[in-house]
Amino acid sequence: MSPHGVVERPGPFCTIQDLGRRTGRRAGLAPGGAMDQRAYLWANRLLGNDPAAPALEITLGGFALRLAAETVVAIAGAGCAATLDGVETGSWRTVRVRPGQLVRLGYGSPGMRAYLALPGGLDVTTAFGSASTVPRDGLPGLLGRCLCPGEPLRWYAPGHRCPVRRVPDDLIPPAPGSLTIPLVTGYEWAEFSRDDRARVFDAAWTVDPASDRTATRLAGPVLTTGPRVLDSTPLVDGTIQVTGDGLPLVFMRDRPTIGGYAKLGSVDPIALDDLAQARPGTSVRFGRAEPDLLRRALARRESFFGIGHDR
Repeated sequence: MSPHGVVERPGPFCTIQDLGRRTGRRAGLAPGGAMDQRAYLWANRLLGNDPAAPALEITLGGFALRLAAETVVAIAGAGCAATLDGVETGSWRTVRVRPGQLVRLGYGSPGMRAYLALPGGLDVTTAFGSASTVPRDGLPGLLGRCLCPGEPLRWYAPGHRCPVRRVPDDLIPPAPGSLTIPLVTGYEWAEFSRDDRARVFDAAWTVDPASDRTATRLAGPVLTTGPRVLDSTPLVDGTIQVTGDGLPLVFMRDRPTIGGYAKLGSVDPIALDDLAQARPGTSVRFGRAEPDLLRRALARRESFFGIGHDR
């Protein structure tokens, strides 16, 4: 079957993502999923897609897609200077596209990741109930790899038509500058010294260039204490682990399933979206979380986007 579109330029790191897989962890498989789930969910909502429909995650821009069929696309996330045949379209909105037209996402804008959703979602292979690409595990969308130049794409509802839609301005997150991330302290927190516990909240950490889809690494003061006896224990999205160099890292969507370093606790799941857009050098501070407020905020978001509490 002929493709509905062809990727002319994938950019530095373009993958297929959805909400991630909920099975396979017993086998040590990462959940994967969109790094900035807020932007991903908005892109699908703009088109009326299922909230878990596979979409493109475009890291740092440099992307171009040639359309072979008349359709509507939705773009959300980092403002990567989106254009249609060279005319700026903006993001956090739908864009009507005619056959032969070229959608581009440029370089140089704030943020790290943009999402391009297609009507009905991308028609790709799934594994363990998800199309999310995890290159380390060799899992789908495209047999566990990033997109390449000339990549043909198909989606489930190419002839779908919908009105032009935009995300209201007051719901579009600001470009990431400095971040304050709520931290829920964990069961090993008390085993760090009083000075180290104060240092976690007092320091201005910065996002390290070694950060990736597995973890956001933070540079700052070295933490010198922690549990003396460590066992490998389960990890979740947002777990903060202090590695052997005394610096924290925040586990993201491609995290492993267990880890054996000291753990400070976990960050607010919604705040992971902001962290996913933070470029190297971004200043990050931790704030003291109120778990009840976080649970209510997460429940409101799940209700708004129509995703289940079991995720």
